[in-house]
Amino acid sequence: MKKELNQMNKYGYIILKTKKMFLLKKVRQEYLRIAKKNGIKNSLEGLNRAKESQLNKLHIGFNRESKNCNFNLINSFSKEICKILGKKIFIQRQPYLRAKKHNLKSTATIPHNDYDFGHSHLGFNLWVPLYDVVNNAGIYIFDLNTSKKIYSRFRFNCHLREHIKKIKFEKKKRYLNLKFGEAVLFSNLCIHGASMTPGKFNRVSSNIHLQSFKVPINEKSTELFTIAQLNKNSFYKKIAI
Repeated sequence: MKKELNQMNKYGYIILKTKKMFLLKKVRQEYLRIAKKNGIKNSLEGLNRAKESQLNKLHIGFNRESKNCNFNLINSFSKEICKILGKKIFIQRQPYLRAKKHNLKSTATIPHNDYDFGHSHLGFNLWVPLYDVVNNAGIYIFDLNTSKKIYSRFRFNCHLREHIKKIKFEKKKRYLNLKFGEAVLFSNLCIHGASMTPGKFNRVSSNIHLQSFKVPINEKSTELFTIAQLNKNSFYKKIAI
């Protein structure tokens, strides 16, 4: 437990590896089911033929209709999450899906932190690739200390991306090339984003917000979160709202 907490306190994020692959496979099967429903087949390769309108419908469909994916995601890494956040937590009701096609500008995500979008400064984001991520086709992240330095000099008089380049912190970001079965849990204060997918590499990931029950929530409240508690089998189960 001490190792995980020390790493989280030092860097603001930690790489996790599941021992419950069957749960992540259920999430991937939900993605494939809803993708097929929207006319997208054959896993990653099927995205090559998808229209942007189809991807939008896929994202909305997964975020609204996926079954048990919120708990399957966090329970894939429940022991590690418990060490950091405790046995009783807030968990996002439905996870977000991001299916990124390599030749679309929408594969890029501007640098930001989640606190600026109404999440608690004491909360976390669990980002999970549903297929292996290679060649920096996933997200990048700035560690917590670097993120704080960036914001300490930011006057909100330009876009954060421009500010990062101006103060020459661009090279301090770390791309996360994670395999299916791995995830990153990071603080809402860590700046992160994604570059446009290089080459012909597509990307499918899901992410979900969570935080300890003991710390305050921010603008995001019960309309986003439900409450879960770890049982004796090391599975988080819904206990309220």
